[in-house]
Amino acid sequence: MRQREMDEEKFRAFLVEHLRMRPRMEVRDVYKLLYQGVFGVSHIMGEKAWERLMEESERVAPMDHVDEPLVEPVSVDGRFVRVNLRPYIRLGGDLRALYRAMLESSEHVGDPSEFVSLWGMFKEAAVELELDFDDETIRLYDRSLDEAGPEPRHHSAEYREAYYPAYRVVMRRIFEEYTGFSSRA
Repeated sequence: MRQREMDEEKFRAFLVEHLRMRPRMEVRDVYKLLYQGVFGVSHIMGEKAWERLMEESERVAPMDHVDEPLVEPVSVDGRFVRVNLRPYIRLGGDLRALYRAMLESSEHVGDPSEFVSLWGMFKEAAVELELDFDDETIRLYDRSLDEAGPEPRHHSAEYREAYYPAYRVVMRRIFEEYTGFSSRA
């Protein structure tokens, strides 16, 4: 099997798993997932990142969404993961350790061409797997990519309403090192 076919196969398995876990994902949410997997967390690491982490950790109800995994991959190769705050808090996770993992992870610089390649795989998979995504929305994202390159996005209102996402993106290796948690399912 050629490398491109293997990459596409891995990508499709990754995408299908996310759609299985969160079937109300829209184009915007797939875009965000791919963005996080390439660029990581650096776009949210301004001077108020610690305060936002603390505020969100106080706002979420740890006993909601009890089936939510501690971590879930946001990159096909698994190097970046979302650390879901509800299970992290439930398990007694140290927010300072998570923040340190975020800081170190934010040093990663993503490659825009990697994002564009993944976006292309998503569009092919959407057609070939007959996924229910709006073609016009995909074209709007294509135009935005052509004009400005990859940019961070928020989750769709539908996704936020259905899943109330509360997480931080970090590099898997750094998360394990700083928090002592295993991130393998």
